[in-house]
Amino acid sequence: MPSVRNRKTMSKKTAINRIRTLYAIFIGVVAMCIVLFFLNVFSAADPIEVGYPGENKGDYGMLITDLQTRPDIDQHDFAVEGLTEGVTAQARVRRFDIGISADNRESLPAGKAAWCMWLQVFCVAAAMAMTVLIVMSLISFYIYARKGKVFPKRNITWLTWAGVLMIVMSLGMDLSIYIERTIAQSLLQGSPWEPVAPVEIHITRILFGLTIIFMAEIFKTGREIQEEQELTI
Repeated sequence: MPSVRNRKTMSKKTAINRIRTLYAIFIGVVAMCIVLFFLNVFSAADPIEVGYPGENKGDYGMLITDLQTRPDIDQHDFAVEGLTEGVTAQARVRRFDIGISADNRESLPAGKAAWCMWLQVFCVAAAMAMTVLIVMSLISFYIYARKGKVFPKRNITWLTWAGVLMIVMSLGMDLSIYIERTIAQSLLQGSPWEPVAPVEIHITRILFGLTIIFMAEIFKTGREIQEEQELTI
């Protein structure tokens, strides 16, 4: 019969091996995502540049992507030509990109465009900070697990901030997209290409952030229980 000390040592080794397996799976998934991302980048066709008719391109311009057409108009329905004889098809445009040009800066909402740019810069910075915090938490968790401390305090703080940054980044990105759509709506008002500007909130990203915060709270509770047990002993 193995002693209590030996059983604890074996249990600790089993836990460490389990953590190593989970980390290996995590690193494998991340590596696969990185490879797929670069494969998509290298295999993607050159982006289509939004052109301007004739010589009407002004000194100032902006590109707004992924706009939605109004559902009550049918100017964007097109017959598909060049098909096999006896085959007909009808194409409907519901999302489009548009390049807008002007001769002077005052004709374009530069203030709103600047807000979009700074929001996007903030979202990129928040995403990078969140990634760094999660990676640091994973590394720290593994180091402390080998020492027998499963719930280090700084890991809980890092995970909490990572979840908050995820939620803030998601809301900031959604706000940036909404502002872009309102810019397009005001500039194209009255034209057949006037878009709608719905408020879209990506619930999936927010739920992911809330899940990270929830995990941090679980770790915090586990740390409190661990401290109570140590004090009892």
